[in-house]
Amino acid sequence: MTSPLAASGPGRQSKGLIAMKLCRLLVLLTVLAGTFRMPVLPVWAGTTGPAIAALELYGTFSSMGVIVTLGGSDDPDRDATANLEYRASGDVAFRQGFPLTRVADARFVGSIFWLAPGRTYDVRVSFTDPGGDPLDGVILTGTASTRAEISVPLASHAHYVSPSGSGIGCSLAAPCSLEEGLSQVQPGEEVVMRGGTYYQGDLSLPHSGVAGAAIVIRSYTGEMAILDGADPADFAWTYQGSGIYRATVNVADTFLVIANGERLLPYRDMADLQALSWGIPGFYVNGVDLYVHLDGGADPNNATMVVSRFSNAFLIDQSYICFLDLTFRHYGVGDCCPKALYFYNASDDLVQGCTFAMNNLGIGIKYDSHRNVIQDNLFYDALFTWPWDAFYVGQVPYGSGGIRFYSPANGRVTVIRNNTFHDFFDGFGVCPDSTSAVTNETDVYGNLVYDSGDDGMETDGRCSDVRIWGNTFHDVLMGISLAPVYDGPVYAIRNLIYRTGAGNNDYSGSAYKFNSGYDQSGPMYLFHNTADAALTDPLSSGLDIKSPGSWTLITARNNIWSGTEFAISNANPDQPIDLDYDDLYTTQPGELAWWSDLPDRHLNTLPELQTATGQELHGMNLFPGFADAASGDYALAGTSALIDAGLAIPGVNDDFGGRTRRRRYRVPGIRLFPQRHPDKPGHPARRDSRLHPFASAGWRVQRHGSSLRIQSLTRSGLESGR
Repeated sequence: MTSPLAASGPGRQSKGLIAMKLCRLLVLLTVLAGTFRMPVLPVWAGTTGPAIAALELYGTFSSMGVIVTLGGSDDPDRDATANLEYRASGDVAFRQGFPLTRVADARFVGSIFWLAPGRTYDVRVSFTDPGGDPLDGVILTGTASTRAEISVPLASHAHYVSPSGSGIGCSLAAPCSLEEGLSQVQPGEEVVMRGGTYYQGDLSLPHSGVAGAAIVIRSYTGEMAILDGADPADFAWTYQGSGIYRATVNVADTFLVIANGERLLPYRDMADLQALSWGIPGFYVNGVDLYVHLDGGADPNNATMVVSRFSNAFLIDQSYICFLDLTFRHYGVGDCCPKALYFYNASDDLVQGCTFAMNNLGIGIKYDSHRNVIQDNLFYDALFTWPWDAFYVGQVPYGSGGIRFYSPANGRVTVIRNNTFHDFFDGFGVCPDSTSAVTNETDVYGNLVYDSGDDGMETDGRCSDVRIWGNTFHDVLMGISLAPVYDGPVYAIRNLIYRTGAGNNDYSGSAYKFNSGYDQSGPMYLFHNTADAALTDPLSSGLDIKSPGSWTLITARNNIWSGTEFAISNANPDQPIDLDYDDLYTTQPGELAWWSDLPDRHLNTLPELQTATGQELHGMNLFPGFADAASGDYALAGTSALIDAGLAIPGVNDDFGGRTRRRRYRVPGIRLFPQRHPDKPGHPARRDSRLHPFASAGWRVQRHGSSLRIQSLTRSGLESGR
């Protein structure tokens, strides 16, 4: 596969009113941002008769997916190329977009970036075929709109609920139970949860909202409602010998147990639990018989124990539902897939301003779930320091992170933005193993991910037309996993990834992971990313291309690859890559790149790399000149030689007026899209004693040794002791 670039050379107000106003799932969504599959009468040239290609457009807030499906005889020798142009409707001139990518014999896929929300665009795709096939000279046109930003009118009626509520009045003076409030709420109304802890789960709603009249579930203004999957009962623990205690719990197969704020590792048998084979306090469960082995064989009768009894807080198969400013914690019953929120054939839903604390998974998405938005939330667990091998050898079932798509996930136009994820094994995943949709049309941007023991983010699976931009990853083993992606393309643009190789493992890290033992990945585009390995134990490369793995093409432009071992390491040189206009830097004296299968694998200078591999013919080997990398400030100092040094990429780094934005390396520091993280860290040393937003719910979260510990605080209106 040839790179498309080859020819060009190398403030929320209090949690009530404003949160509600930000909740709307657009009235015109199904008209403006749905599937635009249209019979197109193309303009064609030649005498072979018209082609029958069809165009589809999918709008998100800031992007638009473009899919062209060809007829069987349109391009039999697969040598056509597809040029993309677009304009805001009403403008005269079209502007150049990034070319479409062929991902199958009869399908081209691509994206338009940096669009304005709630605006209509004209799209034009023109084909060139050197063999003169029927597709040559064909022009497809279509018009579609991006999604307007989310807003909702004030609720027409509020149903007030509380942990001790009763009756059917559901008024502010006499709140009802949560179940009663949910049973009464109608489209355009809201369930307002008074502060406190609701030990409930497996909840559902009787019906959906409608376009323009969503159903809202939120915390009362100035209070925090906590949905807790733990069992509030106190259990009697009986000593079994060898440091192990047993209790009979009320629900079988719990897979989430916490002792004094420290999450316990699930051991697979009693022998491993007795030996604490992974060096961490843990538990073993057999039906309702729960066995624990705490530090030093401590007695759980003298500890604050949390034992999960629910798999989900909500199973959502309704549309136009908004969850605002809630806390979800301790959902973890079942070995497979417990999760706090499970969207199951649910579309046009919103999760905003919520905290997901120590669940086996925060949010799961499955089946025909379209146009859902997950924004401004905090997801965290306490798994970062657990041994890497415990997950893969010990088969600990907690690696999914904050968000995961379950197969088949057939929905499109999911937006995951401005969230924080920390202290997971894998931060979150955005692609399912299987889908009936030919593209995903997922946007992931403005997120902060740190302290992940494996991948900060995973696109592994059926992943096509997924756009990842403006995210920050640090203190992770791998930043973004693309291992594998079917069928592509996946775009990673303007992401900041630093302090790779972190976690409880013996592996070197990298900003991106491509290696897998699975089938071939589709095309992947890496533009304007800043990667700084930073850590020296172990040494890591800025870009580490490992083996095994296969793909159609990796294209990289305008990136900084900064390593502590090599700038670039390639252990898989048989696979196609196209690297150019990147800055390559390493702190290792006398080294630059490492390339397998060469007589001398150490390529110590840029000319050596260029001569030996043909890569980075316009690359640079310059000190990046970050403003203050030690404190996480990766803006470039004004004296950096990298400013304005990049390649112009149509549709990626040119502004709407057509001028080329070439200040490529400054973007991670001076962002196109401002982040709104509730808890953005500064210097890494500050992480150990940081208070998290969860503390507002009556808990203090602190790092203690190999785990996070959560200490209960006594606050007015909230319970103490749990």
